[in-house]
Amino acid sequence: MSAIFGLIYLDGRPVPPERLEIMRRAMKGWGPDGIVSRIKGSAGMGYANLHTTPEARYEPMPWEDPDSGILITAAARLDNRGELCDLFRIPAPERPVTPDGRLVALAFSRWGDDTPSHLFGDWSFAAWDQARRRLFIARDHLGNTGLFYCHKYPFFAFASSPQAILALPEFPVKLDEWMLTRYLVVFPSEEKGWSSTFWEEVRSLLPAHSLAVTPQTLQLRKYWRINDAPAVRLGSDKDYLEGFLDHFRRAVSVRLRSDRPIGTTLSAGLDSGAVTALAAEALQGAGQTLAAFTSVPLYPAEHLVPGALADEWPRARTVAEKYKNIRHIPINASGVSPIGAIRDSLEMFGSPLHAAGNLYWLQAITSEARRQGIGVLLTGQMGNGTVSWSGGMNRIFFLLAGGRWNEGFRALRSYREREGCSWYRAMRRHLLSPLLGPLWRKRRLFVHPSKPPWGEYSAILPAFAKRMDLKAAMRREDYDPFFAVPMSPEQERRLTIEQNSPGLYIHHGLGAAAGLDVRDPTADVRLLTFCLGVPEEKHSSGGGERMLLRQAIGALPDEVRWNTVRGKQAADVGRRLLDHREEMEEELQALASHRSVPAYVDCGALQSAWKELQTEVTPHTNRQAASLLLRGVMAGRFIMSLLN
Repeated sequence: MSAIFGLIYLDGRPVPPERLEIMRRAMKGWGPDGIVSRIKGSAGMGYANLHTTPEARYEPMPWEDPDSGILITAAARLDNRGELCDLFRIPAPERPVTPDGRLVALAFSRWGDDTPSHLFGDWSFAAWDQARRRLFIARDHLGNTGLFYCHKYPFFAFASSPQAILALPEFPVKLDEWMLTRYLVVFPSEEKGWSSTFWEEVRSLLPAHSLAVTPQTLQLRKYWRINDAPAVRLGSDKDYLEGFLDHFRRAVSVRLRSDRPIGTTLSAGLDSGAVTALAAEALQGAGQTLAAFTSVPLYPAEHLVPGALADEWPRARTVAEKYKNIRHIPINASGVSPIGAIRDSLEMFGSPLHAAGNLYWLQAITSEARRQGIGVLLTGQMGNGTVSWSGGMNRIFFLLAGGRWNEGFRALRSYREREGCSWYRAMRRHLLSPLLGPLWRKRRLFVHPSKPPWGEYSAILPAFAKRMDLKAAMRREDYDPFFAVPMSPEQERRLTIEQNSPGLYIHHGLGAAAGLDVRDPTADVRLLTFCLGVPEEKHSSGGGERMLLRQAIGALPDEVRWNTVRGKQAADVGRRLLDHREEMEEELQALASHRSVPAYVDCGALQSAWKELQTEVTPHTNRQAASLLLRGVMAGRFIMSLLN
């Protein structure tokens, strides 16, 4: 995916070329096919080109509208480019040389600030009106692209990567301690959209938001809301399944527009399996192959992740074998250490990532995809909240608790019949578990009353947590650090989508570092809107879960289609860390001896977790390695880079 950047002097002074050059150098990794920048008066804008579509090589960004004089830069891959070409009456011979960024510029000329509502796909753009001294920036609906900004009058800077902003001397780098606190204890940002960053003066424009900037004001606007999805009411179950599959096929097919080979990430799960199967079907008709990459463990790890799949290769293989045009490629990440992956990711992103325990295999996949010449990589990152929404873990409980007795007991009976279990087992799963589960998860309060609730999964220094008054903040925001409060299906789905959204940007950045465009059909906003509008019972029909996808997707083998056991890609992460003992020892020593890290991270807790892991790799120590240990190391390594 291409990227954008820019610097505005809101007081009207001209932009010094050397300042824009600083940003240009910082964006070098995002533009393997060239970086173009342009200055117009008090605005400088740039475009880092990674062209993976046939039209992208003709991208004119940054572009000046000859009529209005507005300067625009846009990084875009549009799902609805055909509709826009029709609307703007672009002749058929000109369409192959009309890139998506040009369509964004035409859209802004027509709709102005309402443009985001007319764009679907992966995009971000900025438009500068020199005459009015007004900047407008916007980001796509679900956050497939990143867009960061910093306002310190008279300066305003924006970029797809925060590092282009941090490189400017106008914006001093200062740690945001609250974001570090939240990261260490997995405490979601109170903005519910991650607008704060790890630097005090740098913000992330939220998905589905736009920002208008003038010398006097900043006006933030949310142009789309999940709750705005209209209800979908069709005549029969068949109509719902066909409508869903039509939307899903379109979401996949529009993401196959590429002038380079295409790959997918393929696990044993429904989401990536469905994306891979639909992509293989579409490409097979065009005589093209599809590379499917599956992460596999180095060591037997079934005992370390009870109740989950440690090795997803066998089930993923059933998908690959169904389509002759799939090249199935195992990725064991043997050459990537978890600590090395953390260091590389910090260099790419400049800040800690929430996938610290998964970075080694994610990087291994993108590296191998690059080596094989892949240009586009499809994922199913957003699937749990869209195409494979379960219906909600506590749906039956909330139906009964809300007085919807007939619906609740019908759903309970369907579950019992589907599972072939007793009434007691059905009621234990759907009634007793939501009621008594929270008490069980909070049992350590009574066993270790002095230990903080996040003590088992966070390496935050207790004195730092106390200084930030963390417990009071959690109470104030009604946040449960035990993850024990039962959520309604609506709350659970909204949280699933919000938590998966940052993962889209992570894939975006990892892809850019490898010269890939990572695209997620399950993050298609029109597909999501359809799924949100479908009656809730369609997702759990017949007493099952994720039933809309299971019933619709005949393209999947039954071993995957009806599988209910989730996979765990980092199942052997503890064993992998033991393969790099010296590297881990050096890292822990560096963190403990740093002048700033011990003020935030409990280096003693990191050492204890490391010693426990070396004593024995168990489900507990393996889980600690992926959460407390690697998250703590990533936070500490970030502090080292920021506070030298």
